[in-house]
Amino acid sequence: SDQILGFFSENVWILIFPVLNQLNFSFEKLKTSALNTLLASLELFEKKLKKFENRDYFFKTICNQFTNSDLQNQKISFEIFDKLIPKYYEHLDSYVPFLFEITLHTLKTQEDHITVQAIELWSSLAEKEFEINIFSFQALNEGRVPATFSRYYIIKSSHILPKFLFNFLVDKNKNQEKDDWDSSNSAGICINFMSQAAPKELIILVNSFVELNLEKDKSPFQKESAFLAFGAVFEGIGAKMLYGKIGFFLFLFIRHLDVLESNICSLASWSLGKICGEGSFFLRYETNQIIRILFSNFIKNPQIKTISWTLNQLFMTLGKEGFFSWCFEEILWSILKALFLEYNNKKRSDELFEILGSLILNSTVREKNFIFSTFPLIFYKFKEIIQSSDPSSFFEKNENPNNLIRIINIIVQKYGKNLGNNFCQELFDFIQILIFYFEKSNNENYFDEELLICIGTLVHTFKKNFSKYFKNWIPFLLNCISSINIHQTTSLAIGIIGDLCRALGNEFRPYLEETLDILIEILQNNQINRDIKPLILSCFGDMAFTTEDFFPKYFVFIIPLFKAASSFVQFNFVRDDPDSFDCKIQLKEAILEGMSSLIQNKSTKINIGEIFEKLDWILNFLQKVVEEDRSLTITQLCICLIGDLSLNFFSFKKIFSQEKWIQQILFEFEGSSDYKNRNIGEWVQESLKI
Repeated sequence: SDQILGFFSENVWILIFPVLNQLNFSFEKLKTSALNTLLASLELFEKKLKKFENRDYFFKTICNQFTNSDLQNQKISFEIFDKLIPKYYEHLDSYVPFLFEITLHTLKTQEDHITVQAIELWSSLAEKEFEINIFSFQALNEGRVPATFSRYYIIKSSHILPKFLFNFLVDKNKNQEKDDWDSSNSAGICINFMSQAAPKELIILVNSFVELNLEKDKSPFQKESAFLAFGAVFEGIGAKMLYGKIGFFLFLFIRHLDVLESNICSLASWSLGKICGEGSFFLRYETNQIIRILFSNFIKNPQIKTISWTLNQLFMTLGKEGFFSWCFEEILWSILKALFLEYNNKKRSDELFEILGSLILNSTVREKNFIFSTFPLIFYKFKEIIQSSDPSSFFEKNENPNNLIRIINIIVQKYGKNLGNNFCQELFDFIQILIFYFEKSNNENYFDEELLICIGTLVHTFKKNFSKYFKNWIPFLLNCISSINIHQTTSLAIGIIGDLCRALGNEFRPYLEETLDILIEILQNNQINRDIKPLILSCFGDMAFTTEDFFPKYFVFIIPLFKAASSFVQFNFVRDDPDSFDCKIQLKEAILEGMSSLIQNKSTKINIGEIFEKLDWILNFLQKVVEEDRSLTITQLCICLIGDLSLNFFSFKKIFSQEKWIQQILFEFEGSSDYKNRNIGEWVQESLKI
């Protein structure tokens, strides 16, 4: 194969380079083909480029294309150098000065077609130098000589190249909703990498650039460049650029929160949010002033885009410390007032709901009374909105139901069982109204995932205390389970049904057979998402808690399903497939947990001989599972199932007590330093005693 590669590389070399060295412009299209061939076949020349003469000839020929070819060929030449950097970085000393000059010339022309590739060349250089710096630091710490050393190309170019790149960032801000990768995107990434490779130089440069361009007499374009330059470097090196300069930056940014241009105000808000996200302590002394200006602008100037995000950052980082107690009531009522007035404005209401949720979630004990005083109004007002003349329109054209349900979720997670009965009844009535109008609307599955998450939170929090409401929701949940085309909806609904079985117990019996029919039908459907099957097996275990006669009545149908799943685990998975491996683990855990629940709720009415025949597969399954996977969770589940079977069936006790692999695992568990494992081992050992 080496001979074949050598033959190809020699012939491609002979074919391509005479064409590239032609000075006649009639060869431009042929040159384009030659450069594309060269770009695609660089690996062929690895052996040839080890010699200095070949390497120098190769690099100089590509450099010549920048002066003797059209823009398309120059672009491909940049791509070739970009691809060469990882492997030939230490051999570029003679060519980088030329590439630097060509890059500056290219950036001045602002031809987006070629500018992107020129910028990405320097991104690759910066990334390589940052990588070398990291490896060198590790080597020196370990007492080794680094394998290679940085040539400091980025530091040498940092006096001028970033200034060109800063101006490209403004276009990125103006076109932020466009998906196209252009020079503005490339410039942002390049500054980010450069700030990591040459942090000291970039900090000095951006500080002076920001100070110069945020003066009062500067144009909006220059001010936008300053904010975006700060953001690009800040995302690269974080809070290090604030050391000794935090007061300077805060003064400039806060001053621009009050300017008339909405875009400048938006960028100032965004910059403060970035600082807050890195460390809330940076803003503590200016918090009152910032929150006053931001919230005033948020209410009065809806066109300012980033204020809601910055307010969220402030609430998340400083809210729990009580920094907003002095204005909490005013903020809360201002949000609610704006929300009720602007609920038809989707973007605006989304922002208001997001801020409201963040405010509640990050509030302190002192603000609890203020929040509780708003709940009746929230429920009353939105009941009024939903029960308007055309509720279906509200559900189909608006995302407010999703936002409302998130707020309810936050309230329940935050305050849980501290909520009074009257409030809980209002809350459950509200959920019932949402379900009713959701089922009436034509927009199916529009917000059922969010609603299911909320129902799951309520069931988990309040258990059996509000069983009459929970029972009313079961038909809705079964309808969601039947929607097997929507994987997430089905998964959530199955999990909630399992929780309801445990919470309601005997009260779930009227729905038992219908639920079983639906779940068994889904389990036998090979077209469903494979992540759903483990959830169904776990749910069968939860159903055993609903009635004492569940096991004798249904085990003829249920146990064969577990047996089929155990065979599926052993034979139907693809090796080296991470998704397949994860699914296999989930299925094992579901089989073990489900079987334990079924055995624990075994009735005295059952025929022991019949059940023993149905479980003849389980010893072999347990042994294979333990041999294949000795992870702690799987091993614990296996040992616990062995204990449950031994306590309930004497026949299994006799079999398990003679198995040496079981005794070995129990010996390990009983000698474990972990209290839980030791208890499990002792309990199972006791259950095996005849």
